[in-house]
Amino acid sequence: MPHIEVILPIFNELNNIPILVERLDRVKTEMSHEASMSYLFINDGSQDGSTELLNQLHGARSDIRVIHLLHNFGHGPALACGVQYFRGDMAIFMDSDLQDPPEAIPEMYRAWKQGAKTVVAERKSREEKNKTLFNTFYFLLHKIAPSLPPINFGTHCLLDSTVIQRLKGLKEKNRYFPGLVGFASPKIESVSIHRNDRNHGKSRVGLKGLINLAITAFLSFSSTPVRIVSVMGLMASVVAILSGSVIVGIKLFTSLAIPGWASTMSTLAFGSGIQLLCLGIIGEYIARIYDEVKERPLYLVDEVLEQGSLKTRTSEDDIFIPKVISF
Repeated sequence: MPHIEVILPIFNELNNIPILVERLDRVKTEMSHEASMSYLFINDGSQDGSTELLNQLHGARSDIRVIHLLHNFGHGPALACGVQYFRGDMAIFMDSDLQDPPEAIPEMYRAWKQGAKTVVAERKSREEKNKTLFNTFYFLLHKIAPSLPPINFGTHCLLDSTVIQRLKGLKEKNRYFPGLVGFASPKIESVSIHRNDRNHGKSRVGLKGLINLAITAFLSFSSTPVRIVSVMGLMASVVAILSGSVIVGIKLFTSLAIPGWASTMSTLAFGSGIQLLCLGIIGEYIARIYDEVKERPLYLVDEVLEQGSLKTRTSEDDIFIPKVISF
């Protein structure tokens, strides 16, 4: 019987965890004749009581593993931790804020049985307040990064163990998870879902985080921003030459020249603005290069709660595990 491991990043989800587990258990019961299912919680530095609740759940059940990260590293590193510690025939990645419906898992599993290695939950409709921003982001991303699949999806997906193995080989620090899934997958199938609004708590990402995620996606999977810089620099040069020629012509061949600095200052302001914009875009690339060359681990594990023993250091990455608790 194939085994499904549901990988769930957690950050301050105290009120959502009981509802999430209840809904997952209903799906697990529904699929019990087809596949076994267990849960892997990645606790990304929660401070609202989620840590204690996860410890209680682990102590009471044999189908739950918990990894406590040392502190809050972010959503991307938590997903990367789930990839490294995955066990099973396929993984279901989903957020723990109840926006991703667990009820889509049976349909995703049926697609896997038919041969699909990657099945994503395509967001056909959504209730979030930033819906327009999300739609604009996906539109622009698919325009400048045609190598990515033209599917509107996020964390919620089913990945075969072969795809997980490919993801384990990707060591970059600035990670756009849907893009990496597309890169590591031979073909992507999709199931349609309605993405709900968050029921409890506050999103860990926020508008600032969404903007940073969008920048990471653009810079990680497309060189278009740098090319735009080149085009803008060329356009600025052309404007500067034309405006300079007009000013010199007026001065030499007419009596309309007005003493002053308005035209000169406007040209300088335009050129300076273009330069600063170009430097900012190039700086984003340089900052990400710096993150990569530092070679810091994406996350540090504080403790691992699971049945059996676990190595205190992995051979494939530089993630140090200070202590392991076995039950």
